[in-house]
Amino acid sequence: MQARAAGTRAQHRYLPHLRGTMNGHPQQMVVAWPARLLPSGREGGKRTPLGGVCMRTIAVVNQKGGCGKTITSINLSAFLAREQRRVLLVDMDPQGHATLGLLTDAVHPSRTMYEVFVEEPGARLTILRDVIQTVRENLDVAPADILLSGVPEALAGQIGREDILSDALASLSDDYDYVIVDCPPNVGLLTFNALKACSEAIVPVDPSFFALHGIGKLLETFDVLAKETGHQIAVRALVTLYSGRTAFAKAVADDIRHHLSGRHFDTVIRYSVKLAEAASHGVPIAHYCTRCAGFEDYQALAVEVLQQEATMSKNGRVAIEGNAIPGSADAYWAGPLTPAVTSKEVIFTIEARHAAQVQVMGDFNDWNLDGSEMEPGDGIWKKVVNLPPGRYRYRYIVDGRWQSDPLNAAVEPSPYGGHDSILVVDQQLAG
Repeated sequence: MQARAAGTRAQHRYLPHLRGTMNGHPQQMVVAWPARLLPSGREGGKRTPLGGVCMRTIAVVNQKGGCGKTITSINLSAFLAREQRRVLLVDMDPQGHATLGLLTDAVHPSRTMYEVFVEEPGARLTILRDVIQTVRENLDVAPADILLSGVPEALAGQIGREDILSDALASLSDDYDYVIVDCPPNVGLLTFNALKACSEAIVPVDPSFFALHGIGKLLETFDVLAKETGHQIAVRALVTLYSGRTAFAKAVADDIRHHLSGRHFDTVIRYSVKLAEAASHGVPIAHYCTRCAGFEDYQALAVEVLQQEATMSKNGRVAIEGNAIPGSADAYWAGPLTPAVTSKEVIFTIEARHAAQVQVMGDFNDWNLDGSEMEPGDGIWKKVVNLPPGRYRYRYIVDGRWQSDPLNAAVEPSPYGGHDSILVVDQQLAG
């Protein structure tokens, strides 16, 4: 196989897999969507640019699987298409779930995104336009399959391999109003291509225990991208798979709003079995069930995205103000990362994948070993402690070795050596 290079652009190293933690809670915003409430981007039936700006390119990205990333890509694309925006969904995930969620079983793409990245010996040059398939009016898809997983190896050492998607999309700037890129659940070459090709990113975050260990470091990915390439992305978090029945889900969503300081969507995507059903039938929720939470929520998300058009600059970028800022981890976090606080409960978590035993001790248990054991789960250790408002010192003990919380920047010197981590539970959080 001959790997396709994209000119003589500078070569950048791959971004590593990164981890972090956070916690949160939003209020559901239901938005009525009268027909043609927003400008359509068309005049007299002929497509015109959105206020004279270039097409919007949006990556839907999270290195954690199971957070509603692909469901968001599919349904946001479909609702934008309903509002007469010409939309291309680019499937960059080798699992091809976005492709399966839009094309019926009877449709077998003859070409996929793999051919856009890799040239087979003797084969005709494949451009992005060659692989695009029409789903329905205003909605096209560039499909993917498992072969896409071989792209990083095929392109190893090739200069400009990070810019292939950017170059491919440049030829379509007059054909689409929106390009939505569904990224794989990792931070590798395919995701890096997507991020370099897009000016915006949506980060779906499900309010689960393991989700707390991903979003903070994902933001660092955007920071590294900006420092290495000068390419900045307007990033917003989107709470997905939300159930208001659990205190923990509410607390996670609350912390997202607090730590991201408004750099999130007001819309919250509630858990709905109809979303999975629609995807299994190869159709978006907009064409499957109009009387369910999934329809209402993705409709509301599309309205938020469309309303941003008024602030767009001529190069297709959303204005960086208020609710959207460049991808900088330092800019996102309003304060140090601390254990998650739900009503009168504190959830201590630490990643220790190879540890046999992990404990947490502090002022709250008089630094007593009894009852200090934490529960393991896929390398993440957790302990829930009931705490009244107050200020607490604490430390972890990993296989007998004392250490401060690596995810909490708030520390103080310990009178016994080293540093203690500091947790403050205020009246509002504990109430």
